[in-house]
Amino acid sequence: MVLVLGAVTGWSHSAIGIPTWASWTIAALAICIGLPFAWASTPLGTRGATHLLLNAYRREGLETAERQYLSRLAPRRAGLQLFNLALALDRAGDQDGAHAVYRRAAECGFPPAMANLAYGLSLRGEEDEAQDWYRRAVEAGYPRSVPEQADGE
Repeated sequence: MVLVLGAVTGWSHSAIGIPTWASWTIAALAICIGLPFAWASTPLGTRGATHLLLNAYRREGLETAERQYLSRLAPRRAGLQLFNLALALDRAGDQDGAHAVYRRAAECGFPPAMANLAYGLSLRGEEDEAQDWYRRAVEAGYPRSVPEQADGE
């Protein structure tokens, strides 16, 4: 709820340019009528939530950000938010941070995070663990097949 409220507030403050107090008022009214839940599932809402989580991650670290913003979400939904955070870190060039967050998202059971973690592990030369995560991703419903290992590897 706090993440959604913050996302609505951050978006209305930055996109519309209204004062913070008015932004919070709009967010509170939207929550009263159930709008932020629909809004948060839009691309703009997802980016806002990811931006808030990214700021919390940079300020407080992964464990605190996850506890503070994602602890009340279902594991798969938390995995999705963590996956989006990992993508943002990856795009920003923080591969080590992205790797750690992909791992947490994969541990939450989010199949695309499992596949991305496996790919990262493969790049690091950790083929056994990579194959394990690829297999888990496919078993969890990821639509791509697991890469085959070459004979002798």
